[in-house]
Amino acid sequence: MKKLVEKFNALGDETRFKLFLLLSEKQICMNGLAKVLDISKSDVSQHLKLLSHSGLIKGERIGDYVHYNVQKNVIEELQGIINELSKDVVDFSEQKKILDIDSIDCTEVCKKDS
Repeated sequence: MKKLVEKFNALGDETRFKLFLLLSEKQICMNGLAKVLDISKSDVSQHLKLLSHSGLIKGERIGDYVHYNVQKNVIEELQGIINELSKDVVDFSEQKKILDIDSIDCTEVCKKDS
């Protein structure tokens, strides 16, 4: 569950999301990404590091440069989760157990605070 949250957190930044979209189409090196997004190479490097650490992208050395691309199995994993969330009836009981959270009755909680 922690790795899944890391993936969504990594995509929560606008620049990283743009990088992810670009890399979902084809392999691109850091220099190319910096040029397309008009940001510094060091900024791109930091974003790529986070995307890579979360398991969303992978780098491959080609000649003098490392070219990055999105892990296709990750897209399928995220798509599956989003599909589950979009269903009319979703059972989150297993995820709640894993995260050690319980549903609460707001009226009871608010009554105690009054």
